[in-house]
Amino acid sequence: MKRNLAPRLAAALLVAGSCTAVWAQNTPPAGKAAAPASGRTLSLGGSGVGGGPLLTRAQLRDCLERRDAVAAGRAEVEAERASLDAERPALAAEQDSLKADREKLNEFSQRSKELVARYSELNQRVQDWNQRMEDLGERTGPTAEREKRKLDREKAEIDKTRLALDAERQQLEQGAQGGVSAFNARAAAAEAKVVSWNERNLALAERTEKLNAERDLWAGECANRRYREDDEILLKKGAK
Repeated sequence: MKRNLAPRLAAALLVAGSCTAVWAQNTPPAGKAAAPASGRTLSLGGSGVGGGPLLTRAQLRDCLERRDAVAAGRAEVEAERASLDAERPALAAEQDSLKADREKLNEFSQRSKELVARYSELNQRVQDWNQRMEDLGERTGPTAEREKRKLDREKAEIDKTRLALDAERQQLEQGAQGGVSAFNARAAAAEAKVVSWNERNLALAERTEKLNAERDLWAGECANRRYREDDEILLKKGAK
C-alpha cells in the first residue's frame, strides 16, 4: 500500500463497544432449587415455578450441556471484549503520535515553499545584476569603476546567499526524505492494527449475537422446566 506525505489512516477509529454481551436475568444459572411440592423436583432457573411436563433425563442432559456451553461462551466473549478494549488506548495514542509527526512534515513542506520563494528572489537579483553588468559594458572612468566595484560586492553577496540557500535545501531534503519514509512506515503499521482490531471486533459482535440467541432459546426451552432431582444425581454420576 503506497502512501504520500499524509497517508489516509483508517477512517473511523475503532467501532468501540458495539458487541458487548447483554445478559438478561434469565441467563442460565448453575442450578437453582425451586420450591417443589414433593421436594424431589427442581427447576434450572427462572422464577422457580416450572411449567409443562417434567424434563426427561435425556432432555435434562441436553439442557445442562447447553447451559454450560452458554456460560462458557459468555466467559470467552467477555474476556475477548476486555482484551480488545485494552488495545484501544495504545491504538489511539499511536494515531495521536502520527498526527503530531504529520504536522512536523507539514512544517517541512511549508519551509520548502518558503525556500522556493527565496530562490526566486535570488534569481531575480541575478538577472538584475547581469543586466547592469551588460549595461556597464566596456565603459571606463571613475563612475564606471565605482559601478563595477558595486557590482562585484553584489556578486559576492549573491554567491553567499546562494550557498546558504543550497545548504538549507540539502538539509530540508535529507530531513524530509527520512521523515516521510519513517512516517509512512509507521502509518501503514498503525492502519494494519486498526483494520485487524475492527475485524476482530466485528467477529466478536457476531459471536455475541449468536450466543445471545442460544441463551434465549435455552431460556425458552429449559429455564422453567422442572426435572427430577434423581435424574440430575444420576447424570452427575455418569448415567446415560
